[in-house]
Amino acid sequence: MPSTTPSPATGNRLRGYFLPVGLHARIKAAWWGTRDTADAAPTLASLVAQLLVAGAGRLEDRYNDGEPFPAAPEGARGRALGDGEQRNHSYFLPDAVHARAKAAWWATRDRDAGYPSMSSMVAALLTEEATRLEEKYNAGAPFPEAPIGARGVDPEAARRQAEMMASLWAERSHAARND
Repeated sequence: MPSTTPSPATGNRLRGYFLPVGLHARIKAAWWGTRDTADAAPTLASLVAQLLVAGAGRLEDRYNDGEPFPAAPEGARGRALGDGEQRNHSYFLPDAVHARAKAAWWATRDRDAGYPSMSSMVAALLTEEATRLEEKYNAGAPFPEAPIGARGVDPEAARRQAEMMASLWAERSHAARND
């Protein structure tokens, strides 16, 4: 179930999407395999966020003169897909990114290039990016599986966490001197 409170370190909420089995592992492997390249995303979640922004932008350009769509209605749901086993995979994403992508999906779901569900849009974007990274950096072949605990470092989240810890230690130090 998606988190209703933002993570203190990132300010992002957990957002879940039903993806074809294996797609999460494929995009994670592609992200991990390209983490040292010039156009690498610092975390898997940041890669997903970049893809959602780009995908929403393409739909806005095509159907709304480049302007953001109005927000999707509360509780907007798409059609379930019956094409193979799917599992829920979650990513910590900024609220604005998820809302923009959801609005773009909702506004275009019945168009010729529309997606029947938000998860199907996310799956298409992840598939396109995995293919692009494999072609550009791995001769078109899938990357080896990423380590189970593979994690990136979001520089902005690391900065916020460092500020929080410095503040906490300063408070504790001040309290200890006053005891």
